[in-house]
Amino acid sequence: MLQFYFKKYKMYVAIAAQSVALYLCERHGETFNKYRRFFTQMIINSVGAKVKLNGVIDEDTDILIINHQSMFDIFSLEQAIGNDIRFIGRTGIMDVWPVSRIVDVVGHITVDQKDSRAIIKLLKDVKVCKGKKVVIFPEGTRSQSGKIEPFEAGAKLLVEKLKLKAQPVVIKNILDVYNESAKTAKSGTIEIEALPPVVITDGWYDQIQLQMNETFVKK
Repeated sequence: MLQFYFKKYKMYVAIAAQSVALYLCERHGETFNKYRRFFTQMIINSVGAKVKLNGVIDEDTDILIINHQSMFDIFSLEQAIGNDIRFIGRTGIMDVWPVSRIVDVVGHITVDQKDSRAIIKLLKDVKVCKGKKVVIFPEGTRSQSGKIEPFEAGAKLLVEKLKLKAQPVVIKNILDVYNESAKTAKSGTIEIEALPPVVITDGWYDQIQLQMNETFVKK
């Protein structure tokens, strides 16, 4: 457990340093993007992780539908896919310093589920991100049950309303490397698997959940 807290401390120091460095830079300029890559690598290294992407993220994909297990998902995905992506997350998590500073300067999207107009704001925010890849966690919260939890309706609505090209992606073993609930951290490789882009037909949303579950449990 001592090793876990030591690695967690290093990770949060790196996150705090990133929030300060990005705040002092011109947003999305050359130095800003260089710092993002540098600190993403530092955060991954802080827990002794490596990231392996299996498959290909299509260049023209608008939205990535990804299972969610840990805050560490975000840094692993940035390492595998690149920094020019925008995450959708709930207030209460993404508006706490130092993460909130990074969310603000990068332009990640926050959703206040207590706001009855939240879905309208979300549609507008995602539309503004056209040309960048948006990441949504369809379960709506972190799952540490060893399986992918049922999907909420938000991702389906975004894809169909905005006619987005969607691609499912599965993070397979991140809790084996860094598990905040169990307070364990050990060196290892996080596997991220890109599945084929979605063809929008009747039942597509249920189908990709089945595909993602099958991929998640496959050794």
